Amino acid sequence: MYTLQSTRRATSPKICRDFVACVLNSVGHEDLVETATACTSELATNAYLHAEGDSLMLRVMIEQPRLRISVYDASSELPTGACLPAGDRMYGRGLGVVAALADEWGTADGDPAGMYAKGVWFELRTRGGSGERA
Repeated sequence: MYTLQSTRRATSPKICRDFVACVLNSVGHEDLVETATACTSELATNAYLHAEGDSLMLRVMIEQPRLRISVYDASSELPTGACLPAGDRMYGRGLGVVAALADEWGTADGDPAGMYAKGVWFELRTRGGSGERA
């Protein structure tokens, strides 16, 4: 498991994307980088825009045949709106994008230390050690 704690700022989505890309490139899952970073960006952006507290935590867990990425924040409010809205609205598409790209997504309880109230995660399937999507 790979963990990153970040301040909750406008730069958080980029920092989280870069971290995920670095981890996946380092462990031979280059084929998942584009999808994983897009979904990570959406979750980190939601945490920045809608959560509480000063920080967020990103976890990358690779257990064949899946990759799970979670973003934890201090807000206990669960996310809503996992469908893409009609029209050209600027906001409200994040979870719809995650739902469309990821194999699964959902929410998790906060961390045991109590610093984060909830997590939002997504999973991508992998094949063996080759890094190919199922």
